Amino acid sequence: MLNIFNPNNHNGSKMLTPPPSAPVVSAGKNDFTKYTDPTKEFTSQELKWSFWYVKHKALLYRILVISLVSIDVIFLIFGLWKWGSYLLGWQDSQRVQASLSASINYTGIHPRYSAQPIQAVNTQIFSSRENKYDAVAELINPNNRFLAKFDYYFVINGAKTPSQKTFLLPGTSRPVAHLGIKDGADGAPIIVLENIKYERISAHQISDTGSWQAERLNFQVSDFVFLKSLAQEGQNTDALQFKLTNASPYSYVNTDFYVALLQNGQMVGILPLHLDFINSLETKNIDLRNFAAGLSITEIALYPIINIYDDSVFLMSSPTGGI
Repeated sequence: MLNIFNPNNHNGSKMLTPPPSAPVVSAGKNDFTKYTDPTKEFTSQELKWSFWYVKHKALLYRILVISLVSIDVIFLIFGLWKWGSYLLGWQDSQRVQASLSASINYTGIHPRYSAQPIQAVNTQIFSSRENKYDAVAELINPNNRFLAKFDYYFVINGAKTPSQKTFLLPGTSRPVAHLGIKDGADGAPIIVLENIKYERISAHQISDTGSWQAERLNFQVSDFVFLKSLAQEGQNTDALQFKLTNASPYSYVNTDFYVALLQNGQMVGILPLHLDFINSLETKNIDLRNFAAGLSITEIALYPIINIYDDSVFLMSSPTGGI
């Protein structure tokens, strides 16, 4: 250290003064936050954090060790669980069970897989007998892969007919009707469909629904005769006689049909037909009566109302036709 004489010192004694480069610290309580490093290598804030680190170094070390141990324990438990599921087959069993119980709803994925709405055309009303009328509508199921089940009723002059249940096979069309309506001649019928449910027919079970259905619903009509104005029960009635042959290899029980009455290709009426049973390759002689006046029937069309996707419609002796 240098000894410097101050000429202003009247006592002539030596005064020790700090070199110009030394930091200046004011008297009183030390405040390291106001410390100024003359070398400009670090700031007072860095000095503050250095003091804090030295003070909490042990605590930080403990926190780091506990964190690393906790992470190791988590990884160890996860590894034991995975090895256990692999060796004992826990996940494989759950995965197989989930796959077997899963059912993909394709109708919400793409419009291609969704069912199109049923179409109603040619809604008409026909006279069936005195003061009685039949409401008829032709329905079309445009879906080749969906069996449609639904309720329907007619509204005529604001009056609603009782609701009926029926179905439409995939890709088919046929009439539905409500028979024996009173006082409906001057009204235009409106058909209403409710509670429509579509059941998808799997292509793995039936590759071609059209040919599959045609094989089972192979009914043939022959020897049709229309007899005009036969006296029966005090009324003049028309008789419709024909032979109905079940040309399919399947026998049926409790079968229903609609017989459409055609006059020069136009539908002018409809009659129901019920058979308790009809065996495979059997021919039945059918004799129906029509009480509507003024008709001249030239031909008929037969519409089976048989849900061949239901095994209960087949006779026990016949091979199963449903799926």
